[in-house]
Amino acid sequence: GQLISLRDRHAERELVPPGERGNVFELYDDVPLFWDAWDIEIYNLEKYTEKPAAKLTIVDSGPLVATVAIEVPIGDNSVVKQWVSLAATSPRLDFATDADWHENRKCLKVSFTWDIRSEVATYETQYGVVQRPTHRNTSWDLAKFEVCAHKFADLSEFGYGVALLNDCKYGYATLDNTMTLTLLRSPKAPDAHCDMGHHTFRYAVFPHSGSFNESAVVQEAYQFNVPLIQLPVDVTAAASAVSATPYFSVTGAPNVVLDAVKIAEDDPTAVIVRMYEAYGGHANATLTTALNVKTAQLTNILEEKIASADVKTAASQKSIALSFTPFQVVTLKLKL
Repeated sequence: GQLISLRDRHAERELVPPGERGNVFELYDDVPLFWDAWDIEIYNLEKYTEKPAAKLTIVDSGPLVATVAIEVPIGDNSVVKQWVSLAATSPRLDFATDADWHENRKCLKVSFTWDIRSEVATYETQYGVVQRPTHRNTSWDLAKFEVCAHKFADLSEFGYGVALLNDCKYGYATLDNTMTLTLLRSPKAPDAHCDMGHHTFRYAVFPHSGSFNESAVVQEAYQFNVPLIQLPVDVTAAASAVSATPYFSVTGAPNVVLDAVKIAEDDPTAVIVRMYEAYGGHANATLTTALNVKTAQLTNILEEKIASADVKTAASQKSIALSFTPFQVVTLKLKL
């Protein structure tokens, strides 16, 4: 049930070094000095046991998707079941996981070792990213052994990288070329039954050409966390929707993300649109909308006016030109 080879056929590159593995489940002792449910201590990383799969079954064999189901016994009362899938339409390798968890002061992690060298790893945070060292050369580096991240962590060298995506697990660690994701813990204070029972979560591996700044990791992480929702629709409605104009689109800057659309807090006839620059660079983007926008304002996070924005009309669409500085959050208030 472990990953011994992952080959990018477009880049003709093997990602797992000889003798190394990925998707390795590691069970650690987890006994902090204080704050049982909050702290993870570095000394606990010195002792762990690997948990290999006891059962493996081929579920799907193509042509659109290949899936392997594995079952990993964790302890006397805990088991992890996982479905590892590779689709024909994506380079992403998905790990859908169910866990029946009944451990006592244990921490379950999954690790991947890549044939990539970098002194830093990149982690997503609120409206941007942070970088942390992949070594422990100083006491400051040592203190960063566990990193909080949102949807992804990325390890990239010149020309190539791999991102480890998640949909609800936010503790990462990267040491040298090994990335680790914290999956489950079992503290006993203040709640003696904390996290006991059934868990469902997903993570994925996304290899990409180019460094992080040249990649589509942010977009892929969004798609992984907010997948398309399939709904039955009327055939006529579906046919007309194909040619319909999207309510909002952003063009001209792949590093700008349209993150939120909502009704304004103080005006039910106005719409708030929030965007941000995701990679740490400048950008000139154009927001296009099919809504009948009369006026637009640049606001702060509290939706208080900062300045007016020019609205241009072309056919049935409205557009607004915007400039971004690195990691800038831009909020627009559109009066309809």
